[in-house]
Amino acid sequence: MKAWLEELKARLQVLRWVLSLGVMFVSVWLLVRELDWVQVLGALQTANYTWVAVGVLAIVGTFFARVWRWQALLWRTNLRFWPALTALLVGQVANMILPMRGGDLVRAMWVRPERGAEPDRDAHDVPPAAGASEALGSVALEKVWDMLALLICAILLLALAPLPDWFSSSTWSTAGILIVGSLVLWAGLRWQDVLFRWAAIILARFPAGWDKALLPRMQRLANGLNSLQSAQASGRVFLWTMVTWGLGAASNWAVMRAFGVNLPVAAVFLLAALMVGNAVVPTPARLGVYEGICVVSLGLFDVSYDLALAIGLVLHLVVMGPPLIAAGLLVLAFQLTRRAYGSSHSS
Repeated sequence: MKAWLEELKARLQVLRWVLSLGVMFVSVWLLVRELDWVQVLGALQTANYTWVAVGVLAIVGTFFARVWRWQALLWRTNLRFWPALTALLVGQVANMILPMRGGDLVRAMWVRPERGAEPDRDAHDVPPAAGASEALGSVALEKVWDMLALLICAILLLALAPLPDWFSSSTWSTAGILIVGSLVLWAGLRWQDVLFRWAAIILARFPAGWDKALLPRMQRLANGLNSLQSAQASGRVFLWTMVTWGLGAASNWAVMRAFGVNLPVAAVFLLAALMVGNAVVPTPARLGVYEGICVVSLGLFDVSYDLALAIGLVLHLVVMGPPLIAAGLLVLAFQLTRRAYGSSHSS
């Protein structure tokens, strides 16, 4: 039975890769076939790349805002800044490659404490280190906060610009899902002791060892959601979520300004569209789909398809380049520090 499940899992993973690659190739083919690449190259040559540099700085700013948000989510643990930043960027890079947001799992595993690691100070003075389960729970909660930010952006856009009916209907659908999900999450945290007692009773009926193996992990996973029970922690999470989204919109706007397009509302709309589109249709490195979303989204604001593709190509590099470079440098620094630490203790 176990071998059959492993084989099924492997086949599903291959199928996801095939579908993702298929979507990527179709998207690229449509872009190549329909657009005037002479116009695209002309737009790339005449762009003001000083504004592109501003967009890069805004993306780098999101790294810090997201780490501070993550620390607020795990406010009861000792999540240090630089390991958290490294984990965040490594996970972001992994999400470009792995299907089904596998980078989130990589990110959670990166911050788990090493076995045998001892705190530098007395255990009573130091909060517990963030484990993989707590980190994974906090990453899941991040998605709820991002959905709230998406809803706020959508309502703001509806108030500022005439948008298609499908956008309005999807906004209210998102609001309904968020309200129901938040109520379920609140109820689960409110009565988690009762739920865990029932879980223990149910798991006790399974083969020996399941309750001891799964229940502690489930409890640590729930610990990653506990920031919702603190008004101060939730306020900090909300603040850094808004800062993260604001910097993302600023990056879009700066890259658009590089091509002579000064449409702040379009920059916010593009941010929301890219978040939803890349989550629904994941492709390796978001190739093809990312540019296609830019073309369609900016087309709603009367930006020509050729110019929109040029903006999308540069924006894709602005969004993907800094995490790749920063993750590589931080991982290298981490390995060098770890090696030096090991050498000093062995001697």
